[in-house]
Amino acid sequence: MNRSLKSETDIPVLVLSIIAVLVAAVLSMATIVTRSDKNTISATSIPDEVANEAAKAGIGAAKWHIECHGRTTAGNLSSHYYINGATYRASWGDMDLQDSTVQVVSEGNFEAGNNQVYQVRLESKIKINFLPAHKNEILTAYYSEIRDDSLSSARR
Repeated sequence: MNRSLKSETDIPVLVLSIIAVLVAAVLSMATIVTRSDKNTISATSIPDEVANEAAKAGIGAAKWHIECHGRTTAGNLSSHYYINGATYRASWGDMDLQDSTVQVVSEGNFEAGNNQVYQVRLESKIKINFLPAHKNEILTAYYSEIRDDSLSSARR
């Protein structure tokens, strides 16, 4: 009798388990299809977004160099690699010592397939929060060397 009682409850439990697995599989497939549709829509704007993020990184790097090395005069950074093959380069003008701001121009580049180059140029006036008390004169030659004429407008 004990054996027959077990078999009577085993069948409904087995059917419910199979239904739960099928529901989970259908939901998983629906999620995968939905995510795939979203990725194809946003894939067209990815190169522009990568170039834009690289340009933003150039502004951040310029701010860091100005604050870290106490640069109050114009300077620039040559091309640096960012993420996913993108590069940035930045240039800045003389600091306005009255309000501790400086004009920065940053250019982000991303080369996609088929020789397509995506460029984003950002110009920003940034606030400098910190300047060290010491100055390193060796860095003056490094930052004042003109590496590219396309960004030299911020130096004036």
